[in-house]
Amino acid sequence: MALISCAVYAQEDASYSSLPYMTVAESIAAMDADHDGIVSVHEIRVFIESKHGKGYQGKVFDDMEKSAENRSCGSSFTKSLY
Repeated sequence: MALISCAVYAQEDASYSSLPYMTVAESIAAMDADHDGIVSVHEIRVFIESKHGKGYQGKVFDDMEKSAENRSCGSSFTKSLY
């Protein structure tokens, strides 16, 4: 009886099980504008500004872009294995 009650409640409450937000994977795919598999600081900025308006957190993104200087991460897992 308890299982049936839970199942009925779950069906009634199913509309709350899927949020109207993008998943992390969907957000990353949307940010990767050039489809190279890497999301750059610039791509993140464009994505965030498209959601919150041009200039949103401008100082933060300016600092991030300045520190990135178009360099890729230098860790060993990002280097070519060939």
